[in-house]
Amino acid sequence: MKLGDIDVAGELIDLNFQLLRTQILLEEVLKHNAETLKLPSPEAMSEINEFALQSIQKKFPNMNIAKRDDEQQPQAE
Repeated sequence: MKLGDIDVAGELIDLNFQLLRTQILLEEVLKHNAETLKLPSPEAMSEINEFALQSIQKKFPNMNIAKRDDEQQPQAE
């Protein structure tokens, strides 16, 4: 299924694979390093979120993706 120049079905499958792989990897890292692991500060997390949002906006420039005020997560308008 295409929406404009975006293969929506392919993007969803790719996104779900990447998300699940990242989640499993993070869980393994946390499990094996829980005693010594230092998590990012709230400021660093804000920077990470902003970078992720800008990356998505760059990948999908015609989708008008913006941060939602209520949840601080990207969404398509």
